Amino acid sequence: MDSMRENDTGDRKNDMILLDSAEGAGSVDAGDDTHTEHPHPPHQHPLYHDSSQYRHWRFSETALREHRESANAKAIALARAGWEKEEALNAASQSSTSASASTAKTTPPSTDEEDRLIVYYLSQVKPICNLFQFPEVVEASAITYIKRVYLFNSVMDLHPKRVMLTCLFIATKTVNAPVSVADFAKHIGKGKISTSSILDIEFLLSQNLRFEYATHPAHRAAWGVYLDMQSMQTTPQQELDGLFGEVRQLVRLSRLTCAELVYSPSQIALGCFSMANRTLTDAYIEWKRNAFNAQPPPHTAIEGVVHLINTYKSSNTLNKESVQDIDRRLKAWQDPSKVEGTAMHRLKQEEGDKVDLDKRKKRQAEAERNDKDGESVFGGLLGGHITHGT
Repeated sequence: MDSMRENDTGDRKNDMILLDSAEGAGSVDAGDDTHTEHPHPPHQHPLYHDSSQYRHWRFSETALREHRESANAKAIALARAGWEKEEALNAASQSSTSASASTAKTTPPSTDEEDRLIVYYLSQVKPICNLFQFPEVVEASAITYIKRVYLFNSVMDLHPKRVMLTCLFIATKTVNAPVSVADFAKHIGKGKISTSSILDIEFLLSQNLRFEYATHPAHRAAWGVYLDMQSMQTTPQQELDGLFGEVRQLVRLSRLTCAELVYSPSQIALGCFSMANRTLTDAYIEWKRNAFNAQPPPHTAIEGVVHLINTYKSSNTLNKESVQDIDRRLKAWQDPSKVEGTAMHRLKQEEGDKVDLDKRKKRQAEAERNDKDGESVFGGLLGGHITHGT
């Protein structure tokens, strides 16, 4: 993707402070001065730079906007063409579909409205994780997967409720907190969610994720910074504990923004610490520079994280009435081949049945051919009786 590096500010080492601990590698022991005596060679870069998250899932805010607008436009064009074909099929069969008229009178969801609907379903991940008492990494991973799926897909292509549930189920497996799909569906839907609705799109979503399930969540980077701040020995432990509690809440808010698609985990963590205590965060960055020759993060990155979180906090993104209106219009702009009861849906099923029948015939023909090949190699069944020599 050409846009992947648009948010880089030049030299790759300027991308983050790091801070081995801030990328989840643990803190630096206050009594261990090996880093001071043997600083990292100039050419060595953080391990995070080798991750799929850094290489494949980082964009500028401009590029993100372009991808989302492109997905929205394609979905609208596909739905419009589909409903036109639906009307033609209905005219030919002298029948009608009520949804066709509804689509013509309904304004399709805009990119901003799509984003608001996605954020609403992102916010539903945490309550479900609390229900199952999943570790925080499940919540973080599921939210990351959802955002990645909607980089190049519209909510008109895949409804965010199904995507949210399936991504969450995938996350339970990728971070080794498994639950059976039957129990998962039973508890979250009170019997209204079928296991097939989750499993049917699991492979499709995995394809959209490029089968890259490893994530680097910001809460682990924040934990590393918190441990490092203890090593500084400049702030009472009780005060640090209170600060970290506030930072954790800010990190959770950051998950409802596009921060992780633009900034590194350490930049998000430092942005959250900066919001909680700017003076201590500045002192920490200076301490890392002096004690470990660490390259400070770009000031614009930290401010960018702060801006995204503050923008979300001041918005009314999760207004339920607004979300319901978007969801209602979304249903009117779905591809008619995915809407039960439409002529397009029936046609797709018939075509699918024909393909399945052709596949079955092909497999049967191959089986018969293999049977004949086997006979030609080993001969036919032996007739008569076998007599044993004495």
